[in-house]
Amino acid sequence: MSKKFSHIGQAFSQLGQAFMLPIAILPVAGLLLGLGGALTNKAAVGAYPWLNQEWLQTILKVMNFAGSAVFNNLALIFSIGLAVGLAKGDKGTAGLAGGVAYLVYTATISGLLQLFSPKNTIDTGVLGAIVIGSVVAYLHNHYRKVELPQFLGFFGGSRFIPIISSLAAIIIGAIFFIIWPPIQSGLTSAGYAIAKMGSFGSFLYGFLLRLTGAVGLHHTIYPMFWYTALGGTADVAGKTVVGAQNIFFAQLADPNHHGLFTYGTRFFAGRFATMMFGLPGAALAMYLCLPKRNRKTNGGLYISGGLTSFLTGITEPIEYTFLFVAPWLYVIHAFLDGCSFYVADIMNIRIGNSFSGGLIDYLLFGVLQGKDKTNWPNVLIMGVIWFFLYFFVFTFCIKKFHVGIPGMVVEENQAADKIMAAGPKTDDKLYNESCEIISALGGLDNIETVSACATRLRVALKDNSLVNDDVFKMLGAPGVLKVAGGVQAIFGGKADLYSQEINDIITHPDMQPASNPQVDKNTETSSTKSEPVHKSEKVIFKAPVKGKFEDITQVKDEVFSQKMMGEGFAIEPENGKIYSPVNGTVVSIFKTKHAIGLKTEAGLDVMLHLGIDTVELQGKPFTMKVKEGDKVTPDTQLIEMDLKQVKDAGKDTTVMTLITNSNERVEQVEDIITSGQLVEAHNDVYSVITK
Repeated sequence: MSKKFSHIGQAFSQLGQAFMLPIAILPVAGLLLGLGGALTNKAAVGAYPWLNQEWLQTILKVMNFAGSAVFNNLALIFSIGLAVGLAKGDKGTAGLAGGVAYLVYTATISGLLQLFSPKNTIDTGVLGAIVIGSVVAYLHNHYRKVELPQFLGFFGGSRFIPIISSLAAIIIGAIFFIIWPPIQSGLTSAGYAIAKMGSFGSFLYGFLLRLTGAVGLHHTIYPMFWYTALGGTADVAGKTVVGAQNIFFAQLADPNHHGLFTYGTRFFAGRFATMMFGLPGAALAMYLCLPKRNRKTNGGLYISGGLTSFLTGITEPIEYTFLFVAPWLYVIHAFLDGCSFYVADIMNIRIGNSFSGGLIDYLLFGVLQGKDKTNWPNVLIMGVIWFFLYFFVFTFCIKKFHVGIPGMVVEENQAADKIMAAGPKTDDKLYNESCEIISALGGLDNIETVSACATRLRVALKDNSLVNDDVFKMLGAPGVLKVAGGVQAIFGGKADLYSQEINDIITHPDMQPASNPQVDKNTETSSTKSEPVHKSEKVIFKAPVKGKFEDITQVKDEVFSQKMMGEGFAIEPENGKIYSPVNGTVVSIFKTKHAIGLKTEAGLDVMLHLGIDTVELQGKPFTMKVKEGDKVTPDTQLIEMDLKQVKDAGKDTTVMTLITNSNERVEQVEDIITSGQLVEAHNDVYSVITK
C-alpha cells in the first residue's frame, strides 16, 4: 500500500511541476495587460496628462492586446505546457501534439453543439486542457517509438503522436459534450455555495491552500478556482466568463468596467498581507532569535527570504526555514494565512494577481488600477498589523519551544563535508554543485526523475534514507522535504538550473569524469580514496567485439572524436557480444546500461560506451552479463547488445573503448592495427604506456 501511495505522490508532484511551465508565462502576460489596461483607461489619462501621448498610448494598447492574447488562449497554452512538462523525452513533439489535440477537441465540441444543441455553450476551460495535455503526454510516453507496418512506416515513431492524439481528442470531445453540462452546472452551484459561505469560505480556501503548499500540491488546487466556475461566473463585455482570474483580467481589459473588481478576487486578495508583510515579519523574528555570533553567517538566509516574499510573493525560501524543524509552526502560519484571506474579504480588498501576492502584483493590479476598483490602501492598514502579528507569534514560538531554525546551532557534519570535499573541482560552479547534489541524493543509481518548479528541486528516489540533508544546506537550501518516493529541496531561482544540469549529467553520464564519487559510488575508485602508486607499464587492449576497427577521431560524435572523454578506440560491431578489453574490475554500470566502467590493476579507468545517443533507449537493447564488483578478463562477456533494436531506433551502434583518466595515467598510446581493418573479438588492437 505504501508503494502505491508513493506512486500517487510522485504523480501529483510531477503534475504540479508541469503546471508551472504554463503558469510561469502569466507574470509577463499580466505585466503587459496590467500596465496596458491601467495606463490607457480614461481615468488614468485624466489624472496623469503626460500619458496622453499618441505614441505612448499606442505602445500601451499593444501591450494590452499582447497580454490579452495569452489569457484568451490560456487553455491552449495549458494543454501544450502540460504535454511538454509530462513528456519523458522529445518534448517538442509532445507540445505540438498537445496543441493540435486541443484544437481538435474544441472543434469537436463546437461541431456537436451546432448539430445537436445550437443554443447552448460549453466551456471546459483549463480543466479540459488538463485532460487533453495529460492524455497526450501518456500517449507520447508510450507510443513515440511505435513501429508501424512498412507501408505506413512514414507515420511511425514521433509522427504517430499528433495523429493518435487527435483521434483521442475527438473521443474526449464527444465525452465532454455529454458529461460536461451537468458538471458545469454543478461547478457553478458549488461556486455559488462557496460564495454563500462568504468570508468563512475565503478563510477555508486560504488555510487549505497554504497547508497543501507544504508538500507542493497547491498547484493542483488553485487552478480550479482561478480558471473554472468554482471561482465564479460573470458577464463581462457581453461575454460569459468563468474562473476568478479569467473574470478579473476580462474586467481589467474592459474599458467600460467601473466599480470594484469581481468578488472572485478574494481568492487572491488575502495573499498580499501574508506575503508582503507577514512572512517578512517572521523572517525578522527568526533573524533576531539567532545567537548574535551566528547572524553574520546565517542572517542572509532570512533577509533574502523575506525580501523575496515581499517583492515577488514567492514564499518557499522563508517557509522552509521552519517547516522541517517545526511543522506545527507551519500549521500556525497556514491558519494565519487563512485569517488573512478572511480579513481581506471583509475589508473588500479586490486586488487580483497574475502569479503571486508580492509588491509587483500589488502595485500593478492594486495601486495602478485605483482605489475605487481595488481598495488597495486597506492592504497597508492590514499589512502593518500582520507584520507585527507574525513577528510576535514567531518570536514567542521559537524562544518558548526552542525551535532549531537554521543558524540557531552550528554543527559539523562529517558525511556532508566528505561529499563536498570529494566533489569535482572544475571552473563550472553549477556543474560542481550539481555533482555534489547527486552525491547527496545517494548517487546516480538512486535517482529516478529530476524536475523543478519555481523554487523547489523535485527528485524521485529509490531510497530516501541515502539522502544527506546537510549538503543541501551547505549549498544554500533552507531545507529538504522528504516525501513518499523522493525529496524536494528548496533552492529558490536556482532550482530549475540545478534540475537542468543534473538531467544533463544523468542523460549524458559519459560527460562526467569516471573518478567522480557520483559514478563510482562507494567503491575504492572514489575520489575520496587515495590512489595507489603505479609504476610505468604497457597494457594491451583486446577488441571487445567482432567488427571494423576505427581510430577514435573518426567517431561521429565530437565528444568522443575530440577525445573529451579521453584516449581510446572504436569498433563498428558485426554482432552484439561485447567482451572486456582488459583484465580488471567492474566499478560502475550506468542505469541505462549503455555504458560500463572498468578499473585495471595499472590504475586505468576504462569505459565501454555502446553506440551514440543510446542513453535515450533507456537500456532496452542491452542485457548485462556482469554486475558491479565482478572481476573480468578479455574472455568475460559484459553485455549482449541488440544491434537491430539500436539501428531501428535510428542510433549509431559504434562501440567505443575509452580511457577516461588518460590525462593523469597515460604516457603514450598506439594503434596496433590500422583503421578500417576487420578484427575478431579478443584480438590485440591497442596498446597503452602508463605513467
